[in-house]
Amino acid sequence: MVKPLLEETETVSATYMFLSSISAKDKAARLNAPLKSILKELNEFDKKLKDEIEGQKGMIITKIKEELDNKSENRKTVITRMKQDNEQFAGSYHDIIENLRKQSVTLYYKKNKPLD
Repeated sequence: MVKPLLEETETVSATYMFLSSISAKDKAARLNAPLKSILKELNEFDKKLKDEIEGQKGMIITKIKEELDNKSENRKTVITRMKQDNEQFAGSYHDIIENLRKQSVTLYYKKNKPLD
């Protein structure tokens, strides 16, 4: 004779990590690569301009040198700030992704148990 079965609902809860972790440093490096290139080109331009006016004197030359130094410093400050912002944004993005990757999962299933 076949014994009747009793169904019981069982649960299993776990934390599941979706996808693999993404490095924030790689993202920031990719964002900052063009900025590094721009900064390099600007530095080369500044050097060529300084070489061109080297040894020359006068009020106009003095003003050109002052403006060149000021603009050069401002550009470096702005680009450095942009690079820092990119690193901060990449870090924030990484934190958001890490929080979203971790999900609580609860599985419900029915288990047949023989009646005694």
